[in-house]
Amino acid sequence: MVISSMRVENLFLNYGKQRVVDDVSFELFPGRIVALIGPNGAGKSSIMRIMAGLVQADKGHIYLHNRRIHSFPEIHTNAGFFIEGPDFYKNLTAAQNLKLLLKIHLSHQSIERLLTQVGLAYAFNKKVRKFSRGMKQRLGIAQALIGDPSILVLDEPFNGLDPEVKQFLMELIKKLAKENNKAILISSHLLSDLELLADDFILLSEGRVHAAGRLADFKSEHQTVRFWFEKEPPLELLVQSAQGQMVEEDPWCWQTLMTTSETAEAVGKWASAGHFPFEIQRADLLHTKYMEIIL
Repeated sequence: MVISSMRVENLFLNYGKQRVVDDVSFELFPGRIVALIGPNGAGKSSIMRIMAGLVQADKGHIYLHNRRIHSFPEIHTNAGFFIEGPDFYKNLTAAQNLKLLLKIHLSHQSIERLLTQVGLAYAFNKKVRKFSRGMKQRLGIAQALIGDPSILVLDEPFNGLDPEVKQFLMELIKKLAKENNKAILISSHLLSDLELLADDFILLSEGRVHAAGRLADFKSEHQTVRFWFEKEPPLELLVQSAQGQMVEEDPWCWQTLMTTSETAEAVGKWASAGHFPFEIQRADLLHTKYMEIIL
């Protein structure tokens, strides 16, 4: 049995009369990435702030390696946090900022290696006030890696990043989990990216866990699928294999709910009848789950 790196148990948090975290529990395991998703106000950032010791929960406990913690310095010796875009000394360089943080953490890590990890080696001697938003995001992730923590908690790390930089950081996060065996909790509104990145997910709605589990276990569920045809296909042919509706014409788009295996079977039947869709759009799993609480 694999012991979780961190366990969050029965967290509650109120802001005045409003309950923002309502009996939330989950676990983070070595080598696995957990996506924390939900609409604005669902409680994602509040949970991460509780985990980082920035906010005190009204009820609940946090465990590290199956041991209940009683002080947040214990968490920070095991976990690195990127929350709400960390601030840096703007008139110091990237290297100087990290040097100060390394002293605070009593760490002897290489500054150059930290900056290289996040794609900022070229900005070693550049002052932070000249950084773009995306560069500050990456420096924040470098800061989270100080001390080589076994757990990473990343709140919206892809904000303000160009596509190529985002892809670079996604690959880094995958590597940190799979090759360095780190347990990672990550939130983002970019659901399609999270689906490519994460092993597990937690969907929050109004402070509660609406759904959670391994992404692989949900692959057999029905998802919204759209099929695009150059020529109008016979409706009876489509309905026989996939109950749905025509949502656009010329080109024709048939929309339905299907599993992956049902999609493949239907396309085979249509193709044999001479009506092969030129494009198939399957809604992302996380997007489908997300829409359950929006609609």
